[in-house]
Amino acid sequence: MTVSDIFFTTRRTALSGAGLMAAAMAVPAHAETDTYVLGSEITILNGCTIMAAPMAFGVITGTAVQPTTTAEIYLQCNPNVDYEIAIDNGQNANRFNRRMRNPVDGRFLRYKIYQDAAMTQLWDSRNRRRVVGNSGATGIVSHTAYGEIRNPNFASRAGGYYDTVTVSVEF
Repeated sequence: MTVSDIFFTTRRTALSGAGLMAAAMAVPAHAETDTYVLGSEITILNGCTIMAAPMAFGVITGTAVQPTTTAEIYLQCNPNVDYEIAIDNGQNANRFNRRMRNPVDGRFLRYKIYQDAAMTQLWDSRNRRRVVGNSGATGIVSHTAYGEIRNPNFASRAGGYYDTVTVSVEF
């Protein structure tokens, strides 16, 4: 190592140490600030979501007079939305008669869906046979559909019977 190398190495070390000392004692630099206003927006449309539990009459043995059951229909809407719930006549309807079908022998079993427990107000998609309401402050509503099979003849028509109806909400 030459004298020149020692001089530069020492000088570099001394400069490096001095630089660290200066950085440690330095006053923070002044920072510039720029601002921008960011807008936020959302559009909320009136809406409802509908769900329904199956209407299951269960297993019936022998001759039951008039089997009945219920199914819940649930709505989740914006608060205070007016709505109408309609139920169509199903896949196996014969004009205005709802029918469940036995897929094995093709036979049918008629049934009805009502708006009330007394089973006096039919529930379908025709005018005045729809359920009308308002979703209220929470927007969450449920309605019970009442099902009934009138005059079943189970002795001659053993087997499973099925139908699918469409429940719709208009708001």
